[in-house]
Amino acid sequence: MSTRTAPAPKEHAAVAAIRQSDAQRIKVAVSDIDGVLRGKYLHRDKFLGVAEPLPKGGFGFCDVVLGWDMMDSCYDNTTITGWQHGFPDANARLDLDTLRHVPWDQSVPFFLGEFVNPNGTPHAACPRQTLKRVLQRAEKWALRS
Repeated sequence: MSTRTAPAPKEHAAVAAIRQSDAQRIKVAVSDIDGVLRGKYLHRDKFLGVAEPLPKGGFGFCDVVLGWDMMDSCYDNTTITGWQHGFPDANARLDLDTLRHVPWDQSVPFFLGEFVNPNGTPHAACPRQTLKRVLQRAEKWALRS
């Protein structure tokens, strides 16, 4: 009786590029509710773990960015996040198709992330997830860019 194992999923080209590069830090960012990018640097090893496909991978990012304005002042009437919840980390995943290099920051590799629920489904308050929903609706109405 032979046992077959499924082949390992092919590594995303962006992850392979990072693996082959000399980069020791990677910049990642999510959009706050005003469209301002809020980011941080990840060490190369951390990035490689973060970039793994579901159910692994992902990273935490403080959900305060879903409850403050572009001047970093917290809204006082929020329900998704706020002082009452302690501003915990929300789950985020990288969009590996967004790899860019930041020319004014020593060409550091850069990726956009988006908030997701623990099971990987879209987070209702994530601006990138909202944009995706709007684009899907527009596609249904045959509105194309």
